[in-house]
Amino acid sequence: MEIFLTGGTGFIGRALIAELKRAGHGVVALNRSPEKRAQLSALGALPHDGDLLDGSSYLEAASRADAVVHAAFDYRAAVDGDVTALDTLLAATADAGSHLVYTSGCWVVGDTKGEVFDDDAPTDHPASIVAWRVAQESKALAQAGARRTATVLRPGVVYGGAGGLTARMFATAQRDGAAAYVGDGTNHWSMIHVDDLAAIYRIAVEARHHGVVQAVDGRPLAVATVAAAASQAAGGGGATTSISLDAAREKIGPVADAMCLDQHLAATAARWLGWKPVRRSFETAAPAAFAEWQAVAGDKA
Repeated sequence: MEIFLTGGTGFIGRALIAELKRAGHGVVALNRSPEKRAQLSALGALPHDGDLLDGSSYLEAASRADAVVHAAFDYRAAVDGDVTALDTLLAATADAGSHLVYTSGCWVVGDTKGEVFDDDAPTDHPASIVAWRVAQESKALAQAGARRTATVLRPGVVYGGAGGLTARMFATAQRDGAAAYVGDGTNHWSMIHVDDLAAIYRIAVEARHHGVVQAVDGRPLAVATVAAAASQAAGGGGATTSISLDAAREKIGPVADAMCLDQHLAATAARWLGWKPVRRSFETAAPAAFAEWQAVAGDKA
């Protein structure tokens, strides 16, 4: 298959290109800079010059693909850019008989209040910072038809490589001797390693699965436990430190509230499609995850 991809040089995109290439698929990735063109080529993707905010620059290229995957998030115009990208990719796949994967996220589900939510989880109380994604999810699924199918993919808290919320925990454990987290740490994160996430994208594309797919390892962890595991892996001896929600809000705004959601999520559809996580829990995968982070970003922290 030939897959058209946005966000190819991002945290998720890099892992996804590697996964798709291993499976024998071709990847055409949207590119808007010479530096990223070189990165995409090195990853094994064919760069297509264009700009996420200008749908006309990649409409034709996307229409030639067997599947399109939207994994980009453009901070120049976050919401408007995502709307433009989805509208463009929906237009590109309208009559092509291709498959669309739209990347949403776990925060759209909101706080699960201790209950386990599967792929049919309601989105009537999303975190404020991602409330706009509810309409995007609905649009992606509603405009699918007999020829076009669509997956809305909701990654959990992603870790691995240089990225993810755990990267800050590794950095503070190394620098300050204690891994920092926001809030009291009793809330839970539903997590997934970026390589396991990439496998779900590939499976969803190959199966042309229509519907929502939550991408989590199925073992929610209290944030204090996540921080302790990160600290232990980074040489902090398990020491952690809490940043109050109010203090975090002053620095990062409503992202802080999203980080304090209590989320117990299940990956029912992904497992039904035959997916199993290689890294079964961050608590046991933390040492390997720290080694990945250190190899890529540790000296820059």
